[in-house]
Amino acid sequence: MNSMDPVLFTRFWLLLAAVGGAILPVAMNDEPSRKRAIVQVVCGALMAIFLAPALERRFMADSAAEVQAGVSFLIGFFGLKLASLAQRLIDTRGESIANRVIDRIAGGEGK
Repeated sequence: MNSMDPVLFTRFWLLLAAVGGAILPVAMNDEPSRKRAIVQVVCGALMAIFLAPALERRFMADSAAEVQAGVSFLIGFFGLKLASLAQRLIDTRGESIANRVIDRIAGGEGK
């Protein structure tokens, strides 16, 4: 009997956590459009799949698979909301923040 490769199992576990986290907000929402719901799940899962490993490598290098799965789940769950909030912040205050950063780098006078 062959046992499953531990690396493959861990990757599957993380993918399952990412998709599960992305599905939960859609399931709790009363979104009438199936296409929009599918896009939300795919985008949430992709955020978790690509962002979680970077965060884990940077901040939790030796964490267990369960911790990594928890991070993947949370990013899948909250990722789109956080991206939406960040986009709104950039839309409303991005120019002001960019000008302050440029002034600091260039040595100009801040507003």
